[in-house]
Amino acid sequence: MKNLFICFAVLVTLFSSCKSNDNPTPTKTKTEYISAKTWIIDNLTVNGIILLYQKANTQNLYDLSKVTFNLNSNGTVTGTDNNGTAITGGTWAFNTDQSKVVLTNVSIQGGLALSGEFTLIQLNDTNFDIQGNVTYMGQTGNAVVKMIAK
Repeated sequence: MKNLFICFAVLVTLFSSCKSNDNPTPTKTKTEYISAKTWIIDNLTVNGIILLYQKANTQNLYDLSKVTFNLNSNGTVTGTDNNGTAITGGTWAFNTDQSKVVLTNVSIQGGLALSGEFTLIQLNDTNFDIQGNVTYMGQTGNAVVKMIAK
């Protein structure tokens, strides 16, 4: 009986000395997700029916295969358009509840402009998807822009 008591005491001591992890890995903020990557367009659909661009499609209406976006933590937007021209002068910010991304003066040579308030559909380490109005060649339509990390 004495041996059983000693074994029980040793087990209680061992289990009570084990600590749980009180410092779990912190999750990233939306700003950290959005500014940590260079984003490329995976596909862009306008008005729910016009597929303006899809990566690896050889019959796109507009070639966006070389376009890159960096939404920097300081609120600026940089990158390159399909001709290698730098994208500069654009800005971005979240709305108050971070459900929307506000883009200002983000223009790509060739007639594509992203400006205004875009609903945030998805944002994580690999995907950044938004929905809102885009202007292409003077025409404005409601678009879903799906981007992936480069």
